[in-house]
Order: sequence, then C-alpha cells, then structure tokens
Amino acid sequence: MQIRQVSAALDSKLAQLDKKLKQLEQEQRDSPSSQRHQDIEALQQVRAKLEKSKALAWRAHELQDQNDEANRARQRLIGLSLCAISLIGAAVLLFFALV
Repeated sequence: MQIRQVSAALDSKLAQLDKKLKQLEQEQRDSPSSQRHQDIEALQQVRAKLEKSKALAWRAHELQDQNDEANRARQRLIGLSLCAISLIGAAVLLFFALV
C-alpha cells in the first residue's frame, strides 16, 4: 500500500471518528452521562493514536525515500567509477597496441 493510500484511509477514519465525537458531545450536552463521557474520552484517545499512526507512516515514508536516494547515489558513484576504470583500461590497451 502506498503512503497516500494509507494517509487517505487514516484521514477517512479520522473523519468518521470526528463525526462520532461531535455526535456524542452533542448528546452529552443535551443529557450528561458518565458512560457517554467515558466513550468520548476513549474516542479521543483513539483519535490521538490514529494521528500518531499517520505521522509515523509519513516519517517512515520519508526515511525510506532518504534511504533510496542514498542507494541511488551510491549506485551512481559505482557506475561512474566503473566507467572511469574502463576508460583507463581502454587507454592502456590502446597504448600497448600502438607501441
């Protein structure tokens, strides 16, 4: 699953959670209840965890991108080194062929 899909799924869950929280908070204002208060607190905790999950997913994605870029840079360096070695080898062979 790509990060944008994960983020969209988490955003969707957060929107559903926000809607449910607003509904419970309205019900709590209309007729206070200790059970409803506990439900609201539990949903707020779940919401905080979802937000942390989203932040962690994006951070993991950023770290993976950085790692991928480091790997690509290393591969470019190896490729350029091999080209330079090949050119030196070709120059040496050409020198011996002409001597």
